[in-house]
Amino acid sequence: MKKILFATTALVATAGVASAEVALTGSAEMGVFGGNYADTQFFTDLDVTFTMTGEADNGLTFGATIDLDEATDTPDFEDPSVQGGENMFISYGGMTLTMGDTDGALDKLVPEMALAGGSLADDETVHAGFQHGDGDALGITGLDGLGDGQIARLDYAYDAFTFSLSAEQVADGADVSGMGDTVWGIAGAWSGTVSTVDLTVGLGYQAVDDYAATTGLGVVAGLAGGFSAGIDYSNTDIDGVSDDVNHWGLGLGYEMNALAVGFNWGQFDYGNDYKDSGYGLAAAYDLGGGLSAKFGFGHSDGDSFSDEVNTYSLGLAMSF
Repeated sequence: MKKILFATTALVATAGVASAEVALTGSAEMGVFGGNYADTQFFTDLDVTFTMTGEADNGLTFGATIDLDEATDTPDFEDPSVQGGENMFISYGGMTLTMGDTDGALDKLVPEMALAGGSLADDETVHAGFQHGDGDALGITGLDGLGDGQIARLDYAYDAFTFSLSAEQVADGADVSGMGDTVWGIAGAWSGTVSTVDLTVGLGYQAVDDYAATTGLGVVAGLAGGFSAGIDYSNTDIDGVSDDVNHWGLGLGYEMNALAVGFNWGQFDYGNDYKDSGYGLAAAYDLGGGLSAKFGFGHSDGDSFSDEVNTYSLGLAMSF
């Protein structure tokens, strides 16, 4: 549970503002990481996030978040045409509009298979078989990030259903030859209980007009005794490539008291019997007060690799 380092509530200054709050939260990690292609080395990471929220007299809620870790990667984050770790939202009833450093519709609503635990170096999600949905150079694992990084997403929640529509400009609104000008996304999800099983089902579609289209489906079930299981599937059609890219993934999780352990496996099939696969393991133990011990392991192999690739990390995570 995160502790608030600093929080203030602004006094009502005008009749047009009901209330506003600014909160500062942080996290830090220390340990070691490495693998068979990297020497064991120290791991240190620090992140600070400002979160600002408010509510207008008419019931509209609004807010903004800036992640300083992301902002340092983009010195001109204050430039309105550049995304530098910030996002803003405005919400009323079940409708929310979010812009900036946020997920596209597919990545937002289609479940991923990292179901429990976590590691310092994200070993369980960076292996070659994981479908993370937030983009890569070819668009195979998702289409987020193919553009300028600024995403606008409209969400609507009603009862157990959530629907999302998103857009990301490819190059600050310009039309790029062979690609187009906008990454469009649409997705829907349902969460509920069937018998004694807590289910979440998400289906999404994202496309760039002249480049690629990805369809993703994910199902996660929360079972008795702290267990969870899931499966995901995606199909990516890249223009000019004869074979579609298909992906299957499986996830297992276990959470009980202070312990959380997750395992996932996935495989990308590029056609012509060309495949890459991998699996990841993550374990976390909550020591209380915002401190936890974490371990991660990732394994990748397949036709894109001359040899198997293993990664690992071990250490402590702090939440403030």
